[in-house]
Amino acid sequence: MKELKVGIVGCGLISKKRHIPGFLKNKNVKSISVCDLNIDLAKQTASDFHLSSAYATLTEMLERQKLDIVDICTPPQVHAPVALQAIEAGCNVLMEKPMALTVSDCDKMISAAKKNNVKLCTVHNNLYHQPFIRAKKLVDSGEIGDFINMRIFLSTPKNDLISMKNHWVHKLPGGIIGETGPHIAYMSKAFLHDIIRVDVKAKQYNQYEWAPYDQFTIEIEADNGISSSISTYTNDYWAADVDIFCTKEALHLDLQSFTLTRFKRNDLKNTTLARSSLGISYNVFSNVLSNGVSAVMGNVKVGHDIVIEKFVESIINNIELPVTEQQGRDAVEIMEFVVNSLNQRRDLN
Repeated sequence: MKELKVGIVGCGLISKKRHIPGFLKNKNVKSISVCDLNIDLAKQTASDFHLSSAYATLTEMLERQKLDIVDICTPPQVHAPVALQAIEAGCNVLMEKPMALTVSDCDKMISAAKKNNVKLCTVHNNLYHQPFIRAKKLVDSGEIGDFINMRIFLSTPKNDLISMKNHWVHKLPGGIIGETGPHIAYMSKAFLHDIIRVDVKAKQYNQYEWAPYDQFTIEIEADNGISSSISTYTNDYWAADVDIFCTKEALHLDLQSFTLTRFKRNDLKNTTLARSSLGISYNVFSNVLSNGVSAVMGNVKVGHDIVIEKFVESIINNIELPVTEQQGRDAVEIMEFVVNSLNQRRDLN
């Protein structure tokens, strides 16, 4: 059995909360090294997780370690140059979303990966949460009819990222939507075919001068349906809900409690509504017990765990990636439309 050596670039929250634990769980990973421009943070992270070594730069880590995988957990602004350096060194690359900030950078990375015969994958973690997996199977199988449209609601508390004046998210093209927008893009593209139009509306509710917009409505029209979404940083709570509407049934996904509810009401008779309500209540209760509680207790693999596991498998067995290069590129292409629309809006103002 092949054992892989992993180097993780960036020792921030997502690295420590999801990526390092994900690789530590994998029996095919032999060792993990970390690097961060803040060498003290890198050393502390290595110590906290009992990792083999810590470095200040990717260059140093590549010189000292013969890595099979470079996992990029840096701000998106440097995804492309870090990925290209790792690819040229012959490493397979996994990275946080988005793949890059521009389609042209994605194309450079994809071309380099093909040239160097290595794999390139972006973590689209919500695709591998259990409710989303089940929903995709139900839609693709035709069991709940033809897909019509979907609705996404994402809420990040205003005391989180948006309140931090010097956080890197405010330097992204389009501002803070560059952090949550990729989730909307790749979840939408999981069901939408050829994109026809992307429309964006934005508004400011908080009075943060460094964040001109804090609520975004994004509508993505494709040849087979429409995705409508709201991404907000104006509330005091977390939410990640997805509604999927098909011709026979509708689905409601709560990606934080890990539940999926099916809706099917053929008429509005009292008996039908009562049966439907009882069925939904039972479905939610059983979902929470089987999925939500288990996930919270750490007994169920969540998105990052599955993507990392499948990425390692794709390298060892030379099989398809959990998130293909084209999927990563598609999400960035949608985000370019979003950013361009916001820029035009600012110019008009």
